Amino acid sequence: MTEPQAKAAGAFAPLRQPVFAVLWAATVLGNIGSFMRDVASSWLVTDLSASPTAVALIQTAATLPIFLLAIPAGVLSDILDRRRFLIFVQVLLAAVSGTLLVLSHTGTLTVEYLIALTFVGGIGAALMGPTWQSIVPELVPRSELKGAVALNSLGINVARSIGPAAGGLILASFGAAATYGLDVLSYVFVIAALLWWKRPAAVDSGLSENFFGAFRAGLRYTRASKELHVVLLRAAVFFLFASSVWALLPLVARQMLGGTASFYGILLGAVGAGAIGGALVMPRLRARLDADGMLLLASLLTAAVMGALVFAPPQWLAVPMLGVLGLGWIIALTTLNGVAQSILPNWVRGRGLAVYLTVFNGAMAAGSLGWGLVAQQIGVPATLVAGAVGLV
Repeated sequence: MTEPQAKAAGAFAPLRQPVFAVLWAATVLGNIGSFMRDVASSWLVTDLSASPTAVALIQTAATLPIFLLAIPAGVLSDILDRRRFLIFVQVLLAAVSGTLLVLSHTGTLTVEYLIALTFVGGIGAALMGPTWQSIVPELVPRSELKGAVALNSLGINVARSIGPAAGGLILASFGAAATYGLDVLSYVFVIAALLWWKRPAAVDSGLSENFFGAFRAGLRYTRASKELHVVLLRAAVFFLFASSVWALLPLVARQMLGGTASFYGILLGAVGAGAIGGALVMPRLRARLDADGMLLLASLLTAAVMGALVFAPPQWLAVPMLGVLGLGWIIALTTLNGVAQSILPNWVRGRGLAVYLTVFNGAMAAGSLGWGLVAQQIGVPATLVAGAVGLV
């Protein structure tokens, strides 16, 4: 077997582990439901309010809790039973979507309710992120860990390519209640998979930490790691400017491109498809570019799409353009996350990744709110130009 063939076979080797395969499939299904919910919420707010600030607040409400809670969540992932903790989080997220279902079905959903429930959903995402990443080493042999991490990234982008498009179509055809109802059903499958997983009892190492001790240790490591500082700074700059297109995309789809809910879902699906394509070409790009070059490429691709959207292209052209956006997005996410993973030691990995998620989502939350306020004053096209110039 040639070396490329060996690598290709190894890429899917973690799926031969039954527990990993079941949880991976359940996670993909759950993420599809989450993306469907997000499409419904992002589009419904444009029905309830034409204000760019209100539309951008949905993105802020989704990411701000992760900024606020990712580090405590990372601590909890290191000191609690991760399986039980994940089940609790899935129940919380199902309750959020169930409430959205009831409010939309009865016609009592308002912008305020939508933002508040999106915020609670963001709390669930904040609690789940570091914990889900931390269980991967428990599911596969150490030799397959990198492949498992890569498959998790692939699964997210598979869900990103299917969920938004499906959510937009279901929203346009059957309404918001049906979309939220399918999201609730997806959590049922995830909870069932977690209940099926018989996690071995944790071995008492004699080095267990309490919450505040573990929290302080994680912050001390973060302050001392110069390498991590570089990753965090570059993540903050990239996501601060790139957040403009994500915050305003519902308005771009509706007002600038004249699209419907289903078209908005197709645009987001194109982002996911572009990310999958990016994952396939990433090995070739890494062979030619170092991490700095990869992040520069991601910035230029993202800025180019933002600048091109200003000209309100035809809908058929906007779809592949969003695919290019997905390519730039996955290059940036994979590069920054990969460098962060490589420099973090095992004992503080959950907390270190939580700090990275804090910076990522803090930049997205602050940027989304800021760009929404800017768009309120100068309009959506000029705001996209400003974000693109900042990236360049």
